[in-house]
Amino acid sequence: MAADYPIIDSHIHLYPEQEIETLAWPTPGNPLAKQHSVEDYVAATGSPANLKGFIFLETDRKHDLEAGARDASGWEFPLMEVSWLRRIAEGKPRDGEGHGPDHASLCMGIVPWAPLPSGAAAMEKYLDHVKTVAGDAVWPKIRGFRYLLQDKPHGTGLTDDFIDSLKLLGKRGFVFDMGVDQHRRGNKQLDEALEIISRAHEGVPEEEKVTFVI
Repeated sequence: MAADYPIIDSHIHLYPEQEIETLAWPTPGNPLAKQHSVEDYVAATGSPANLKGFIFLETDRKHDLEAGARDASGWEFPLMEVSWLRRIAEGKPRDGEGHGPDHASLCMGIVPWAPLPSGAAAMEKYLDHVKTVAGDAVWPKIRGFRYLLQDKPHGTGLTDDFIDSLKLLGKRGFVFDMGVDQHRRGNKQLDEALEIISRAHEGVPEEEKVTFVI
């Protein structure tokens, strides 16, 4: 017998065909290098009555940290993703994007990319850009941010700038989604994750400590 409790799908990735070239990871012939829309998601899940919606996680758009900190130009593609999510959440698709007004309520939460290695000052500017692009109606759906560490050099998340960015997220009430890939980087990444959490919470009031989603 099917369960009747509500389901919120807590981690999904979608992207429109028109923006695939803005993704950092697809290689020629990659089977994932095609549109994955809300309509595709609904079809794949069978859209059970108890599926209330999903939390969207950023899909690793191309970015340039240095250019972003300088003049925001390096944040173009992550912000483009936020703009696309706004269209989903407002039920205002562009032609061919594979979603419509009936899908708007499915987008219950959004976790965009953020330039944590750039430090707190750049993060403040970035959050302002995200708020502007998301708009007043969709901004409350943004519950946290992600910067992938699983494929980065050891120590990326341990710099003072990164830790300061984490403390800013906690102060602003956002969570941080931490991707840990023990297969790729071994136990050292797990050790680093513990140190990151410890340093991000050090000297921070309990109510301002950033929550980590691992």
